[in-house]
Amino acid sequence: MLAQNVAGENKGGLANVSIEQVLLWNPDVIITIDQDFAASVRNDPAWGSVKAVRDSRVHLSPKMPFGWVDFPPSVNRLIGLWWLAKILYPDKFSEDMRALTRDFYAMFYHRTPDDAQIDHVLAGRD
Repeated sequence: MLAQNVAGENKGGLANVSIEQVLLWNPDVIITIDQDFAASVRNDPAWGSVKAVRDSRVHLSPKMPFGWVDFPPSVNRLIGLWWLAKILYPDKFSEDMRALTRDFYAMFYHRTPDDAQIDHVLAGRD
């Protein structure tokens, strides 16, 4: 598993971490770009004791047309900040993510996605 350096052990970027390390960290939230992991983690007994899994706070990051929170560096990080804020602090950010996504794509990509396309993007699917 790859994880952002949340424990301050490395100088930044992504690092390989074991499930044992994640169990020790016991994160409140997991954000992933791996569709297979996101789909299977809730049913994997090895992950059952992780707070984020127990609380259904494992989120698949949007990545169309580029990653919203990771790579490559792109304008999508702007909308990714809103998405992360709503994921991490839902009680403090009441903005409608669907409307923000629609406006963002219209402004930066000159395309206005329909509801089905927004659902697809926000679900983190390819």
